[in-house]
Amino acid sequence: MTNELFVDGICELDDKAIQSYFSKFGSRIINYESHRHRPTNSCCFALISFESHHTVNAILRHRPHSIDFYSLFVKRLLPPALCSFIERLLPVSSIFVYNKLTKEFDEKKLKTYFKNFGYILKFEHDHVHKRLLIEYDDYDSVDKIFLNKENLPRNIDIHKNILPYAQNTIQYHGMCRRKQEDDITIDEKKKKRNKKKQYHTDDEYQNLLQKTIENLINCKAQLRNKENDCVILQMEHEITISRLQQTLIKLNEQYDIIKSQYQRLLSRQYTSIGISEPKYDILTPHRQYFLSTRLNNNRNFKNEAPDNCLSQFNLSTLGSCDIVMQQQNSPMPIIRSPIQQYQSTDKYSYTKK
Repeated sequence: MTNELFVDGICELDDKAIQSYFSKFGSRIINYESHRHRPTNSCCFALISFESHHTVNAILRHRPHSIDFYSLFVKRLLPPALCSFIERLLPVSSIFVYNKLTKEFDEKKLKTYFKNFGYILKFEHDHVHKRLLIEYDDYDSVDKIFLNKENLPRNIDIHKNILPYAQNTIQYHGMCRRKQEDDITIDEKKKKRNKKKQYHTDDEYQNLLQKTIENLINCKAQLRNKENDCVILQMEHEITISRLQQTLIKLNEQYDIIKSQYQRLLSRQYTSIGISEPKYDILTPHRQYFLSTRLNNNRNFKNEAPDNCLSQFNLSTLGSCDIVMQQQNSPMPIIRSPIQQYQSTDKYSYTKK
């Protein structure tokens, strides 16, 4: 057990008054240290060592303490070998319990063991972090557990439940009252300045809010217009696609009709004039004439041609030439090349084979 005491809140008190007050609780004081010149606004504190640890127990049982109506904060000063420097000074009423090996707990045994140090408010098993959380109604119960750390169950380790923001800083119980009075005047001046700034900032903030609201309204209107344009474009696109499909269907139907007509013509060629197979080839030479110019209603040719060739009609198109037959009993076809169809000449010449 420790025989050292931590006393906080002694800024307005004399060291002699403090020593005389705590010497009433038992054994005499061996060592007394006061820390009054603090770099921060933390309150002044004192470290007192007694001959026996029973004096510390008596002082903690008679809490709260006050001298000349100034309240004091009292806490056991834990040895540095048991815990960290922050855990020595910070008053904490809850601890974490860990199992070093198996990370499993016998909750009933541990609860009965930790009940001996004080009244338990909360006893929870954190399955995520694999630890136990034990909360007491008094911070001195946690200090007693650390003082009896050697008697803990096997493979059990404990740590104070210190908040993360307080792990790198030392926070004491109170604030120095003298420093607080000096700071009050400074704070009042700062508040007045801040109020003036707040009025300006509030006006600017309201103007910014109005501008942002107007911009949002304009953006919404633009988005709606764009959405309407997109809908119109989609409708037009669908209409064009449907029209194209209809035209394709019509073209396919026309193609089928033309194809069927063409096949009928091919099947009927030369049959109407009674010509038997094989059919005449365009490239084979004919008996009487090869025409080198375009055929028109030429009187010379009509006079030269036989009587049975006066009636002419176009039967079909084979390759790149037009074949004109005279009559059913005519053995000779008259050939017109595609070049001759588009030439216009004044003279007609023919050669006899």
